Amino acid sequence: MATVTIKHITKAFGDNVVLKEFNETFQEGEFITLLGPSGCGKTTMLRIIAGFEKPTSGELYIDDQLVSGGKTFVPPEKRSIGMVFQSYAVWPHMNVFDNVAYPLRIQKQSKAQIKEAVDRVLAIVHLSQYAQRFPNQLSGGQQQRVALARALVAAPKLLLLDEPLSNLDAKLRESMRFEIKEIQKQLGITVVYVTHDQTEAMAMSDRIFLINRGVVQQSGTPEEIYNHPANQFVADFLGKVDFFKGEVKTGRIVFTGMNDQSIPYDGPRTGKVEVAIRPENLYFSPDGELEGVLEAQYYLGDVDDCRVRVGEKLVRVIASGYEFKSLKIGQKVRLGIRDFMVFEDDGLLEQLLQIQT
Repeated sequence: MATVTIKHITKAFGDNVVLKEFNETFQEGEFITLLGPSGCGKTTMLRIIAGFEKPTSGELYIDDQLVSGGKTFVPPEKRSIGMVFQSYAVWPHMNVFDNVAYPLRIQKQSKAQIKEAVDRVLAIVHLSQYAQRFPNQLSGGQQQRVALARALVAAPKLLLLDEPLSNLDAKLRESMRFEIKEIQKQLGITVVYVTHDQTEAMAMSDRIFLINRGVVQQSGTPEEIYNHPANQFVADFLGKVDFFKGEVKTGRIVFTGMNDQSIPYDGPRTGKVEVAIRPENLYFSPDGELEGVLEAQYYLGDVDDCRVRVGEKLVRVIASGYEFKSLKIGQKVRLGIRDFMVFEDDGLLEQLLQIQT
């Protein structure tokens, strides 16, 4: 296990600053996810940790050793890291055993040591029975586990994963999330994981660092970031959410463009606000605060994904799949609200969403 200490790291390519003042410590045994849209700087941060890029300024420590900063630079092969890339990068001319054994042969370990280490790690990734197969005889998920085994076989202190599941189909991607997390728990290894998939980040992470345009917008546990986002960009990027403009008036928020319908509010905001409501926090109820017309519904088995017209606004509601048969397009409905978030209406949402795209 290793700690990673990042001190004020900035990275620029010419005039293009892709990371600004990244400053954090990843603790031993943590599963850290760097999350954000394409081009936000998350992979650049991972490559700096790996030693494939040098920071423009700042320092990086693995445990107590300075590995990047000033005139110091420790090359990747001396950082005791394992890395898994988006592409499987397994050698087609080698069988599974030889693919996994390759890093140990480079270290000139004995045959007995290599066999013991490879057998152990193949058992961890559930590939023992495939040791003599070649990559073209394996599924995509099995090839990805070969790459993971190869990264783990030399017992690195730190495991880096760069969008390793993006080439897998949806069902396999879901199962691999839990496999990687279980392996990490079993080995107690520190992991830094890069993804743009918020579901992956939520399912696997101890802490998430949500980055946009080189700046960490918020860091924290999945629950903290999901339920207490620092700004509208965080609320929008992590999970499903709709935003509605409104104004705080005498203990209520009156929505704009929703026939002056309102909801109770006793928070600190005043004046014009942005209200963020996640669709799972809305529900059909005869006593609900909002009134509208059911305009569309999409039966997805476990849920009924609905659209309700409230004044000029279309509101998304994720209801139980059991409600599908009891609702009819065109009927008047009322919506209750379990929870909502309120932000200052400062134009930040539009700016951040423009940056994201």
